[in-house]
Amino acid sequence: METEFFSSILKAVGQFSEVTVEMNPEDVKRDYLKTLREMGVNRISLGIQSFSDRTLRALGKRQDSRENLRALEEVLSVFHNVSADLIYGAPGQTLKELQKDLETLLSFPVKHVSTYALTLYKGTPFYSLLEVGKLELPPEDSLKEMYYLIKDVLESAGFEHYEISNFCREGFEAKHNLSYWKLKDYVGIGPSAASYVNRRYTRNVSDVRKYIEALERGEILKEETVDYTEEEEKELKLIMGMRLLRGVNLEELGLKERFEEAVRKEALLQLLIEEGYLVYERPRLSLGVPALFVSNTVIGKVCSVLFG
Repeated sequence: METEFFSSILKAVGQFSEVTVEMNPEDVKRDYLKTLREMGVNRISLGIQSFSDRTLRALGKRQDSRENLRALEEVLSVFHNVSADLIYGAPGQTLKELQKDLETLLSFPVKHVSTYALTLYKGTPFYSLLEVGKLELPPEDSLKEMYYLIKDVLESAGFEHYEISNFCREGFEAKHNLSYWKLKDYVGIGPSAASYVNRRYTRNVSDVRKYIEALERGEILKEETVDYTEEEEKELKLIMGMRLLRGVNLEELGLKERFEEAVRKEALLQLLIEEGYLVYERPRLSLGVPALFVSNTVIGKVCSVLFG
């Protein structure tokens, strides 16, 4: 996007404490970065993914490792608050390669790291290759090792593991992401963008042409609209909030008595607490370290007991 695109948005909506622009390494240019900073952008999120050429090729990325290193240096020469994305579980990726990725990243003064397991979606070329046996992904046990290696290495380097997939230096949590995890109201602008306002979730039409044509008519086309009840919103807040390592305050959610009653009656919850998958320190409920890799399953179990 041209810098004028960001300038026009910031002029329309005002300035915020955090204004992030996501960039691919091959698009990083010094003058562009300086212009972004001058207009009020104060955080860059860079899609590094890996510093291994073999892994980058396996992921079908345009950039190579030298491009990644150059981009990080350029961004850090202009911006103080920089986040980098890393992917693990790529085809053929080993623990040793991941360790090297982490060590390379830690040689730069980034303030935030997001780490994601490679996820394949139906309809993508990767998914088709997997179906016909032409793509092999690391087994579940290897993914688990990779996840906890990331956790150990980044925490040893002084990063706080504050959300299942995210790590930061003190005070550098992603503010916009915290809004999603705490299920605060948010507005998404553009094709496919989602919003959540007053318990109503909406998603804009994904077809760019249809979106623009609707805007010219003074409309915003919605592809999806869901109205949540107060009870459903409690469940959503629990699901999203449990992604944070500090967990959720059950008293604030109005679920403290319900949870404590469920623990007295349900052997499953008792077991999850005994085995360290759940940590309950009244009134706060959070995931234990063993649960982080299987968080969706554990959170799902809690919700099935509390909400039926």
